Amino acid sequence: MTLTLDCKDIGTNCPYVAHGETEEELMVDAIEHSKEVLDYTDEQMNTKKSGGKLE
Repeated sequence: MTLTLDCKDIGTNCPYVAHGETEEELMVDAIEHSKEVLDYTDEQMNTKKSGGKLE
């Protein structure tokens, strides 16, 4: 079963949808997209993991 995560669910106005067969694959896809396309930093990604919004 393919898992999905809509980019807009993390507070962006981006239509991208990350996909993965496992949670790990899903997160790799989402993080790569966030860094490469949305220019988020590691620090911003760590803020999101701890419950904060991406800035």
